[in-house]
Amino acid sequence: MKLKKERGVNVQETKRNVMNEEDLQRIKELRLMDDDFFSEALDGKIEAVEYILNTILECDDIKVKSTKAQVEYKSTTKRSITLDIQAEDVNGKLMDIEIQRSDRGAGVKRARFHSSMIDRTLLCKGDDFEDLVDTYVIFITENDKFGKGIPLYHVERRIKEMEYALFGDGAHIIYVNGEYRNMEHPVGSLMHDFNCKEAKDMVNPLIAEEVRYLKETEGGRSQMCRLLEEMRNETAEKAKAEGKAEERVSTALKMLARGRDSIEEIAEMTGLSLEEVQKLADKQTV
Repeated sequence: MKLKKERGVNVQETKRNVMNEEDLQRIKELRLMDDDFFSEALDGKIEAVEYILNTILECDDIKVKSTKAQVEYKSTTKRSITLDIQAEDVNGKLMDIEIQRSDRGAGVKRARFHSSMIDRTLLCKGDDFEDLVDTYVIFITENDKFGKGIPLYHVERRIKEMEYALFGDGAHIIYVNGEYRNMEHPVGSLMHDFNCKEAKDMVNPLIAEEVRYLKETEGGRSQMCRLLEEMRNETAEKAKAEGKAEERVSTALKMLARGRDSIEEIAEMTGLSLEEVQKLADKQTV
């Protein structure tokens, strides 16, 4: 019995070691163009985020007060979002920086939704609408989203009947072309760094240092291994939950086909809502 237990422990230890080696290899391949690595590298890193924002917004006077990764904007009844990096400057302006590797993830209506979700949290009851601060939703896309070969695409509301004068509502959306590589342009240099796998190949020392820490130090690699483990666990839990949901739907469909149970009884037995069961019933009668 003791021997079997020891063998079980050894097998688990071997699996952990293999997984750790796989994680270390995966860490070597990560770039700032990978959203989870981007968030981990820049969480709370005010100077590095300040440099990124000044480069993208083409200025040199942005002073970041705070920056945080994986900021959730939740809704109990509607869709929620999680921001890769949210920064606030000393004037209260809010900036959402998103990494979008797929064109689908960089959709224009997604940008609109991010902007609206941020807005809905900015005012309390009784606040004046004029107190709304400027917001910036910045999508750094791996591909050239609009295909014009330029570094930045600025999205602003305009008034057609006034020779397309700016509407001036303070909501700004910017797409950054991750394919842009003109090293003489600040955005080209920045996108070069975002696509590097090794800190030694990067141009900006602030960003390079954050990447070097996570990839080349024992503490940084341990931090990344924990992150990858958490991501695996979250994926497994999500898959488990989806499996349970599919099982509940399958049971409800069988009960509906049997025709002996009411909508209320099926909802109670399966844990589905009355609306969900009713939708399944409606589909069966079509």
